[in-house]
Amino acid sequence: AMQEYEASLAQESDWPATNVNLGNLRLRQGRPDEAVAAYERAIRLDPRFAGAYVNLADAWRQQGREPEAEKVLRQGLAVMPRDAELHHALGLLLVRQHDNDGALKELVEAARLAPDNARYAYVQSIALHSAGRRGDALAVLRGANRRHPGDLDILGALISISREAGDRPAALRYARQSAALLPDNAGLQQLVAELAGR
Repeated sequence: AMQEYEASLAQESDWPATNVNLGNLRLRQGRPDEAVAAYERAIRLDPRFAGAYVNLADAWRQQGREPEAEKVLRQGLAVMPRDAELHHALGLLLVRQHDNDGALKELVEAARLAPDNARYAYVQSIALHSAGRRGDALAVLRGANRRHPGDLDILGALISISREAGDRPAALRYARQSAALLPDNAGLQQLVAELAGR
C-alpha cells in the first residue's frame, strides 16, 4: 500500500498539496533533504500556499537550522502579509529563539487576523503573561472564552492566572465551567471545592 501511495504522489507531483503530503511522508521516513525539496517544489507551484512555508520551516527547524526556518516564514509573509498561520508559526519560532518582543508581536498579529482560532488566542495570552502583562493576558482570555466557551486550555489559563492575580471568585467561576465540561474529573471537583473554601 505504501508503494501505491508513493506512486500516486509521484504521478500528481505538479499539485502543490501533493508535494506537501510527500514532504510530510519523507520527514516521517527520516529523509529531511527530500522533504525540503518537496516543500520547495510546492512553493514554486503555488507561492500563496501558506502550509508549504510552515512545513518547510518546520523541516529546517527539526534539523536545527532555525535561521533558514525564519527566512522561509518571512518569505511567506512577504507574499501573504495577512496570513495568520504564518504569523503564528514565526511567533513560535521567535519564542524558541528567546526573541520575546518579536514573538509577542507575531502572536498578537496571528490572533488578530484569525479571531476564531482558539489556539492562537491561548498562545497569545501565554506570551502576554510571560511578558509580565497579566491584565492584557486575562483580557485576551476572557474574550476568547466568550467566543470559545468550551475550550479547556483557555479555561485552564483563566483559572491559574485569576488565582495568581488573587481573584478567587473568577478562578472559581472558570473552575466550575471546566468541571461542568469534565464532570468525571476528580481533580477539577477538588479544585472547585478548594476555591469555594469548602
